[in-house]
Amino acid sequence: MSDPVTVLKAQWQALRTWLARDAVDARLDRTSVLPGWTVAELIAHNGRSFIATELTVNEPHGEPQSLRSYLAHYGPAATEIADATRTLAAEIRDDLLGGLDELSERAFAHLDSLTAPVVRGLRGCITREDFVLTRLIEVVVHADDLARSLPEINPPPLLDAAVTLVSDALARAYAEVTGSAPSYPPGLPWIRLAAGRQPSPDPALPLL
Repeated sequence: MSDPVTVLKAQWQALRTWLARDAVDARLDRTSVLPGWTVAELIAHNGRSFIATELTVNEPHGEPQSLRSYLAHYGPAATEIADATRTLAAEIRDDLLGGLDELSERAFAHLDSLTAPVVRGLRGCITREDFVLTRLIEVVVHADDLARSLPEINPPPLLDAAVTLVSDALARAYAEVTGSAPSYPPGLPWIRLAAGRQPSPDPALPLL
């Protein structure tokens, strides 16, 4: 299972199954490891990723930016992203998982219709393959955020294929910034460093 779309769908389903646990539902109001976000808002943020997917269009003649360039837009948009996440969380609060199911179903159906090699997302043009990787980065990083927010619960499963794809994608982004491959071992610890979840003295980090 190495096709990024297949891995994305499988990783979301693994996380979605974990989200249905009563132990998670009982802790929705807890503060998450992301400052200012509750667990419910962190979960709802997955819905923002699905909405972004649905708003992405084929752009066959577009000039794609790199994955690193696309990810670099996240920081300046942090307030916008947080506000939109809280709005969505409030909208689907009465049926959080049902709302996410509806959004994910529409997003994956739309993703299957994106057949051009280049697409235009909310942050500009990017190759379709790299766009899918941005969605997978979102799922993996935030699944790990949830695991660290609820340490007393068995963590959501992170598929080996998903971790590998995300780790490799972030290594590629790092190499674009520094001109060399990262010296950090691949895997979840590297993903945490690249995503700013663990502090690092490396001036090239975090990448998003």
